[in-house]
Amino acid sequence: MDKFELEKNMPIPLYYQIEQFLREQISSGELKPGDQILTEEKLCLKFGVSRATVRRAIADLVYEGLLERNYSKGTVVKQPKIIQGLFEATSFTSDIMKSGKVITTKILEFRKILADKFLCQTLQIDKEDYLHFIKRVRYVDDIPICVEEIYLSVKMLPDFSKELFTEEGMNQSTYHVLQEHYGILVKHIDDTMSAETAGDKDAILLDISSNSPVLLRQRISYDSFDRPLSYSNGRYIININFSFHAKNV
Repeated sequence: MDKFELEKNMPIPLYYQIEQFLREQISSGELKPGDQILTEEKLCLKFGVSRATVRRAIADLVYEGLLERNYSKGTVVKQPKIIQGLFEATSFTSDIMKSGKVITTKILEFRKILADKFLCQTLQIDKEDYLHFIKRVRYVDDIPICVEEIYLSVKMLPDFSKELFTEEGMNQSTYHVLQEHYGILVKHIDDTMSAETAGDKDAILLDISSNSPVLLRQRISYDSFDRPLSYSNGRYIININFSFHAKNV
C-alpha cells in the first residue's frame, strides 16, 4: 500500500480516496483490530492534502464503525462486533439446495438508483448516495415462490454488477457473492414479516391471482462491524408446498 497515490485529476473526492486506502489496509490485514492508523499529520504529508480532508475521511470511517478514537492510542481499527441472534443469518439459496430441491433465480432489473429518505435512514447513508437496485424472481423446482427487491450501497460496493450472479448454484445468493468477491460476512439480520395481498405485477410474476395472500418479509442485513449492508423486501407465496425457515433469504 506504500505505492498508493491519490488521483487528483479524477472527479472522485480526495477524502473518499483516503477512505479507500484505509479500508484496503484493514481488509487486507495490514491493519488489524487495535492497530493505530497514521496520524492526521502523517496522512496529510503522505497524500499532500489538508487536515480537513483527512479528518473527513477518518470521521466517515469512525461513523461506519471501521475506526474508533482512542484517547491513549489515537485513532485505531475497531474490533469487529459479531452479533449472533436467535437464528443464524444463513443463505436461503444454501438451505433450499441442502433440502434436495432445485433453486434458480431470474434477475429482472439491476441498476443504480438514488436513495430515498427511508433507504438513507435504513442503510445509514447520505441523501445524495446511490444504491444498487436488484429485482429478481426466485424459483424452486421451476415454481416461482418469491419476488424480491434488494438495495445495497454503491459507495460500499462500487464495482458490484449483475455479472457476479448466476441463475443456478451458489452464485445466485447475494450473501455468497458478498463473501466470495468482497470478503464480507453477514453476521446479523433484522426481519419484519407481515401478510398482504399481491399486486397485479407481482401476481403475474408469481403466477397467482391478483389479491392472493402473500408473505411480505423486509430484511436489513449487517456485517461484522454492525454496518447495514443491504435492505430487501420479498413477497412469498404463502401456500407453497415445501418448508423453509423464515430467517433465510
